[in-house]
Amino acid sequence: MSHSIEVARQVPWRISSDTHVVEPPDLFTSRMSAAFREFAPRLEFVDGVEMWIADEKPGLPAFVASRAGDRFEPVETRPRRAMPSTYSGATFADDVRPGGYEPDVWIKDNVSDGVYGGVVFASLTMIFYRMVPRSDVLTEILRAYNDWILDFASHDLDRIKPVTMLCLDDIDLAIAEMTRTRERGAVGAIIPVRDLVSYDDVRYERFWSAAEDLEMPLNMHVATERTDKPFHFTHGGRQPHIQGQYTPPEMLNTPDLMVRTSLAEMTMSGVFARHPKLRVVSVEHEGSWLPYFMERMDWHYQYNLRTTDNGYRYPDDSLPSDFVRRNVMISFTEDTPLPKVRDIIGVDRLMWGSDYPHAESTFPRSDELLAAALAEVPEAEQALMVRDNCARLFGFDTAVLEQKAAQG
Repeated sequence: MSHSIEVARQVPWRISSDTHVVEPPDLFTSRMSAAFREFAPRLEFVDGVEMWIADEKPGLPAFVASRAGDRFEPVETRPRRAMPSTYSGATFADDVRPGGYEPDVWIKDNVSDGVYGGVVFASLTMIFYRMVPRSDVLTEILRAYNDWILDFASHDLDRIKPVTMLCLDDIDLAIAEMTRTRERGAVGAIIPVRDLVSYDDVRYERFWSAAEDLEMPLNMHVATERTDKPFHFTHGGRQPHIQGQYTPPEMLNTPDLMVRTSLAEMTMSGVFARHPKLRVVSVEHEGSWLPYFMERMDWHYQYNLRTTDNGYRYPDDSLPSDFVRRNVMISFTEDTPLPKVRDIIGVDRLMWGSDYPHAESTFPRSDELLAAALAEVPEAEQALMVRDNCARLFGFDTAVLEQKAAQG
């Protein structure tokens, strides 16, 4: 059978390694403890747009995380919320997809897109890593979110797998929260894609060990930098001639920069050698950059005198790329070159995600987009990339998902 004939069949359904919720307006004001409630993120109108406010600073519009499908519509017929010239008046109530905060609608939307289960991440809460400098306030914000997402997922834990969020400013508190949420059903935790301290620092060793013991995959999601630099997403931004919302080019076109830095720190300092059961997931950074990244680490480990003379040395003949293939998983959405380099990375490392309900999402056209992207990938490998790798890592029962989808 020729290769082209073999791949004519498409995997009939999928599991998304990257879906999202949209935080409801009262999440933080209703769930944060009395001692911190004055610092609770909230929605307010700023220049006619309902915006999330944290640390008394505007962050993102309430509706911005709920634009799935808009990119497939002609500009002239897009919903009002998607039109830059008419952002004024956009509200959570009118312009946020109910599937972002109602679990039964979340399930129906995703099943309609051929997605029978999904790993669920936050939306706006992720930017609070950057917006909220106080450790105690951020820790309480994340605790409130964690309680809400665990309640959301409890509607159907077979199909909705929740990922909670951790502040690593205090390692003991982070371990305690990771343990608490794991016991309540969390299948993973977000940690900052870049933290205030680099990930080759010894301060994290207890945390890596705890994640191993709990079998808790650690997710480095795009837009989760813990930094003291101000959040830059404004009307106009650095380009005053641009009307409407403006996102700096580096945020859009080099999202993998920070995750590569963190993975290099962990790999080259021996974190994965010392913690062989630790699993780290790169989420929404795509993955076709990995072959060159692994090659460069291998070269520097073997031939760069500053590394060979003074750097960390593995106890055996392993190379950095070996640890990436063993300890790191890659969640991708639309990465055309990726199937061509899948054998270099390892097909068992790759997990597709729809990014529902965000603007970049493949929803509601995941079928056709994946059919084109994976046209040259054999069906058995497609199954790994769009379903089975994610099921294995996050604990989905594929037979149960099929049964529930058939029941409606």
